[in-house]
Amino acid sequence: MTELIRLLPDVDLIRSIDALLPQTQCGKCGHPGCKPYAEGIAGGEAINKCPPGGDETIAQLAELLAVPVLRLDMERGAAPAQVAFIREAECIGCTKCIQACPVDAIVGAAKLMHTVIVDECTGCDLCVAPCPVDCIEMHPLPLASVTPIIGGLAPTPDLQKARLRKRTHARLRFEARNARLYREQQTRLAERIARSQRAEPSRDALQSAARHAQNDKPATPDEALKKARIAVAMSRAQLNKSLKAFGHPPIAEQAARLVELQREYEAAEQALAALLQAPAQTHPEENLRP
Repeated sequence: MTELIRLLPDVDLIRSIDALLPQTQCGKCGHPGCKPYAEGIAGGEAINKCPPGGDETIAQLAELLAVPVLRLDMERGAAPAQVAFIREAECIGCTKCIQACPVDAIVGAAKLMHTVIVDECTGCDLCVAPCPVDCIEMHPLPLASVTPIIGGLAPTPDLQKARLRKRTHARLRFEARNARLYREQQTRLAERIARSQRAEPSRDALQSAARHAQNDKPATPDEALKKARIAVAMSRAQLNKSLKAFGHPPIAEQAARLVELQREYEAAEQALAALLQAPAQTHPEENLRP
């Protein structure tokens, strides 16, 4: 037991490392947030995987851990001081950006316009790729009015204090969001368990369901073609948006995501091609097309 405790990363060390990270929660380090990366560093992971922290954070981590200073891993991409901007006239209110934001810096509701809270945005750019209409772009952070959260832009003690306050605030928002998501997940799980424990339906209910299923008509060829075309268009749009949003070249995690999106696009195209190649009587409307 003593050996196991000695092998576990020190909680205070993880906290100290996390305090030096920029709290953008961008995932460019390969972890789903700054604290998971701090845990990785405490376990021996390289200290040069944080583009938002840059050389300043690497130097601080090296001093804390008494290890050599490393050059920033450029394969992780760039992370300038930036803020997300939603072209609100084009927003369809799908809420995908709200779901992607790690610090709840985007407000809006389903089918209503969304907007970014500039002071809360960490510039992580995680909201860009999920947008199905490509109406989100990253703008340079207005340094004259907004305190930058990334490393290398706080040359005075006052700016360093302001940055520390903003990083702490971003960490708290990230933790609060994760706690909320966990509560929602537990609530959904409890509801599923409760439904599964309900009494089995009566024989009359089962018979009624069976009659309903028999009366349901399968999707027509026209409906199947329509759904297949929509699937192709959506998968193509998602792939193109990700290609634009990810770095050049993309980091390993982004490259894996691009491969996954490419496969989804190819699968959708193959499904559509199979429907179009079916016998003429299956979808006679195709015979009317040039």
